[in-house]
Amino acid sequence: MPATSDSITIPFSGLIPLLTRRPAFPPNTTTSLRPIRSTLSASCLALLLASCSSKETQALLEPSQALGTILAEETAKSAGSKKQIAIISPDNSWGPISSAEESFKAALKKNGLSVVAARRVAVGDPMRSGSVGLNSSDFFEVVEKFPDAGAIVSFAGAPLLRPNELSRATAQHAPVMVVATAMLGNVPGVPGDRRQLAALLEANVIQLAIIDGGEQTDQTQSKADSQHQIFARNFRILRAGPQP
Repeated sequence: MPATSDSITIPFSGLIPLLTRRPAFPPNTTTSLRPIRSTLSASCLALLLASCSSKETQALLEPSQALGTILAEETAKSAGSKKQIAIISPDNSWGPISSAEESFKAALKKNGLSVVAARRVAVGDPMRSGSVGLNSSDFFEVVEKFPDAGAIVSFAGAPLLRPNELSRATAQHAPVMVVATAMLGNVPGVPGDRRQLAALLEANVIQLAIIDGGEQTDQTQSKADSQHQIFARNFRILRAGPQP
């Protein structure tokens, strides 16, 4: 699928070199420095935001707000005629509701959609040993509880599935959209392991993922498209291949 002015969209056929190369940080499905760095970054960001003027704070949060806006547009496209969306996000131990999620909810409303459920889940403790991410039990609970949702959107990263769970996950369900970025504005994100992300896209367990990374946009674009420009400078969209 060719890139658009809205975002950088990559079909699965082009994902393997991108997703299997060594990431900038170690994957965080096991204990690593990445979640610790994310936590420290969030603490530093909180202190920084507290010392900033309202205009400076707005500038720092712009990427997460653009993420929420573009994600809502993509969600509306995937939901089709269905208007209710289920959200999964990290629980209070990870921090407050992110600015990315707040922006997403506001943009959903503008697109005529509503939130049927907002499930906050434990994604692990980044300061202790063990996996960090969306547990398979939480993922399946939401998928099976809301089979008629227009889409399921995870701000808690991609589901951590074992090989024997893939067949269960590939059964018919609402489209799953995953935010797998290091930050969600005012709180850390859950970027996860990009190899696992590639496998989930290939198996059509998830239909879309947003990851960090972008390119400079055409500065001649209209100001009305500023949210898409900010998004394209900071993030990229990965899509699953067509179902057989």
